[in-house]
Amino acid sequence: MPAPGQDSALRFFRHTKRPNWGVAALVWERNGKRGYQFSDGKLRVFKEGYYTLFESAVVEQGGEAARAMVRLTNQRRSEGTNDTTNQLSTLRDQIELFRREYPTGFVGTTWTKKYRGTGARRRLKRHRDPALAEAAQLGQNELRTLIAAEQWGLVLDVVVAMLSGTNLVPAGQLRKLRALSPSRELVFAISRWLHGEHADEREANKRFDRLVRELGDAGTWEIVTALGGLVHPEAHTCVRLSVYSTQGKMLMSGLRVQRRPRGKDYHRLLEVARTVQAELEGQGFAPRDLLDVYDFVWETLRPAARETLLAIPRIRLAEARQASEADSPAKRAA
Repeated sequence: MPAPGQDSALRFFRHTKRPNWGVAALVWERNGKRGYQFSDGKLRVFKEGYYTLFESAVVEQGGEAARAMVRLTNQRRSEGTNDTTNQLSTLRDQIELFRREYPTGFVGTTWTKKYRGTGARRRLKRHRDPALAEAAQLGQNELRTLIAAEQWGLVLDVVVAMLSGTNLVPAGQLRKLRALSPSRELVFAISRWLHGEHADEREANKRFDRLVRELGDAGTWEIVTALGGLVHPEAHTCVRLSVYSTQGKMLMSGLRVQRRPRGKDYHRLLEVARTVQAELEGQGFAPRDLLDVYDFVWETLRPAARETLLAIPRIRLAEARQASEADSPAKRAA
C-alpha cells in the first residue's frame, strides 16, 4: 500500500461487491481500519478483515481519471479525517438520477434532442451543437484574420452574438458585455486565452486572469468560461457557479471558490468537471464533451432536481428490499 504523500505511485482498487462506487485509493490506515477515497466522491472506512474485498484496478497513469483521484485523495489527506464524511448526496446518486431520466445516456434521442438540438424543429438556447457551429468563427485561423485586419469591434460582436444564442450567460451579464468598448487589448486577451500556448497551469491562470481584467464588470464566471467551453469543449468547461460550487464541495470537501473568477479557482473547477467526466465514463455514460458534463451537473443539481436527488438513496434501498422479498423462499413457494 502506498504511504500518504506517495501520489506519483498511487495505486487504485475496486470493491468487488460494490463496483458502482468506482475506483478507490487508500487515504489512511490506522487502528485496524483503512479509509478509501472512491471516485464517486465518498470516503469509506473498512475494518481489518474486509480488506480482501478490494482488488487492483487498472487506471491509466497520468490520465484524467488518475489525476482526478490524486486530487481527491490529496484533499482527504489534507483534511486528516477518519470518518466517512457522509454527504446528503454523492456523484453516484447523481448518476443514478441521470440513469433514470436518460437510460440511453448522452447518445440517446432524449438527451441529444433536448441538449444538443438533434432533430429539433427549432433552435433553443440550450441546444449546444448550433452554438458550437457559431463558435467556429472564433477558431484560431478565423480570429487571427480578424486581428490582422484590426477588426476589434467585429470580434466583440461575434462573441456577443454567440453567447446570446445560448443559456450559458444570464441576460444581465450580456448587457454588460454589449456595453463594452472594443479594444485591441480585449481582443488579444480573448485570443491568448483561447489559443495561446499554455505551457503550464501558471501561464494558463495568468491568461485567464488577464481576460477577466480586460472584461471589467463583464468578467464573470459565465462569460469567461463560456468562451473557452464553446471554442474548446473537450478541453474547457463552462461554469455555472451555483451548481459547480455544489458539485465541487461534494467531490472536494472544503473547496472555496470566489465569486470573482480567478484562474486558480477555474482550474480546480475544471478538475471537478473532469472527475465527473471520468466517473460517468466508468459507469458506461461517456459524455461527448465537457458541455455534456456541464449539462449533467445542471440537470442533476439544479434546484428542481434537488428533492429527487436526495431521495435516490431511499429509492435504491426500497427497490433492493422489494427485490429481496420477491426472491425470498416464501415468495418462490407461493
